Amino acid sequence: MTSNWLQTASVTLFSVGVLAGCGGGRAGDTANTDPLLTSLTIADDRDAVGTFVDTAGEEIGSAVFTEAPGGAVMILIDMKGLSAGWHGIHLHQVGDCSDPGEGFKASGGHVNPDNNAHGLLNPAGSKRANLPNIYAHGDGRATAELYRTGVSLFPSEENTALNGPYPLLDEDGFTIVVHTNRDDHRTQPKGGTGGRIACAVITAANG
Repeated sequence: MTSNWLQTASVTLFSVGVLAGCGGGRAGDTANTDPLLTSLTIADDRDAVGTFVDTAGEEIGSAVFTEAPGGAVMILIDMKGLSAGWHGIHLHQVGDCSDPGEGFKASGGHVNPDNNAHGLLNPAGSKRANLPNIYAHGDGRATAELYRTGVSLFPSEENTALNGPYPLLDEDGFTIVVHTNRDDHRTQPKGGTGGRIACAVITAANG
């Protein structure tokens, strides 16, 4: 039976913004060439980081993970070069983005130690991989702050307990993957999100 904390939804905070100047965020504006997550990637509270690459192997953004109390992670995302609109984003089992031309299949499936069905709106409890969608504005830029319970970055005694937070940085690591379409949080097996269009291997910030 799914534990109570997993039934009560794992994501409680989501915000989306755009890093654009007063010029309206058209292609070629100065905002599109600003360093991605410059202040966040040197923040004292970062515990793990990663760089997004697209299907051409080009770097298009950053992700910063911070451990949160009670078995959770805070995730800060900044990306460029996306198609305008909503995109699904999930945690994947393997820390490998080495096959961009093949659609990042090397990143494996969703983090899902409970073998749950997909979706934050799944009444039986979501996969621990599931996150809210991110939104890319007309200039292709997306910034987001996400919060996910039921996972942690590092193994610990608490993590090994029954229904404890799942450690993401295990022997084969993990990735965070962005998809073509929005996640409807209901459709199996991945919310109708379509192909994988960006991938970031997440590693500990201090080595």
